[in-house]
Amino acid sequence: MAGVVVDGYLVSPKCASSMIRKIEPTAVGVVGGAVPVSQSEFARRAYAYTLNPGQNTVKQVLDSASSVKATPPMLGIFNDIPCNEMREDEVQCWAKAGFSWIVSDGEHSQLFGRMGRKQNAMINRCGMTPIQRLHREAISEHGDAMTLGARATMRPYGVHLDEAEQYFRAITYPVGDGTATQDDRGGFPVRLGNRDMCFTPASLRAAESETQGWVQFETAEYILDEKRRDQLLDIMAAQGKNKSAGFIGPFDAIMRSGPTEKMADGINSLIKAAADRGIAMGRVCGSGSCTDPKAIEDTMCEAIENGCRFICVHYMTSDLPFKGAEAVAAPFFNACKRCGF
Repeated sequence: MAGVVVDGYLVSPKCASSMIRKIEPTAVGVVGGAVPVSQSEFARRAYAYTLNPGQNTVKQVLDSASSVKATPPMLGIFNDIPCNEMREDEVQCWAKAGFSWIVSDGEHSQLFGRMGRKQNAMINRCGMTPIQRLHREAISEHGDAMTLGARATMRPYGVHLDEAEQYFRAITYPVGDGTATQDDRGGFPVRLGNRDMCFTPASLRAAESETQGWVQFETAEYILDEKRRDQLLDIMAAQGKNKSAGFIGPFDAIMRSGPTEKMADGINSLIKAAADRGIAMGRVCGSGSCTDPKAIEDTMCEAIENGCRFICVHYMTSDLPFKGAEAVAAPFFNACKRCGF
């Protein structure tokens, strides 16, 4: 039987068809065609990661669509589990449930929320995109996080345009024309799938071509000031196709400006304005005041219909063991109630 070359390897046609990622334009299609995710899909993801540790599975979905509006929504969650307590079986459960991206909170969890090579590899190997959120004062830490395997970083709480400009310089390698500033990303060799190291500027840039910068919109200056908002979106679009993304933090925006109808309308307007520029946006759907599954689903529908493509649950990863235990225990208490106990 004739073989097929996949990523430089000769494999059987049947094996080849299972290794190539097929992205159907649906939310279930993004995660391999079924939820829970199948064993064969996990094998394909691990194979793809081994061949290319620098891949960004979220960016693959964005690049495969004709526009942001045609991009299927992708599910994400914030990770607050300390890096020294991360377990691979938990990470696999997140992936099996259909999550596509994981934001590790190195802002509020500080050092314990900053993932190392091992933790990012767990997430990448399961086919999810690890995103490292850092504190608002961070500069060089963004590039360093990508060297450790994060495929994107997140810059919180911006107010001024120069903060975003500095951030994008911090995640971008100098082009070698003498225009680099002290804020540009510093070079440190990254390792390829065969353990070779990138020791030249060209090889390093090629290996890290799929990284992204995610800007958080969680202040009135970034959400309600339409002139500043549009200028920021233009800066993001100038980074290149799908090289930037936005994430709305309604909680912080409301903390600063109050839960006004103007803020709610401003968030929807922001999502639409970003999509028109080819920038995918995300937001948290649900909160302490919206925990009913139907209400959360309605909030998600509103976000998706307005163009939001990164849908984030309001629970954090440390909540998932309880939510799973609660679901497993529920039939027991229902049975006892039916039997008069």
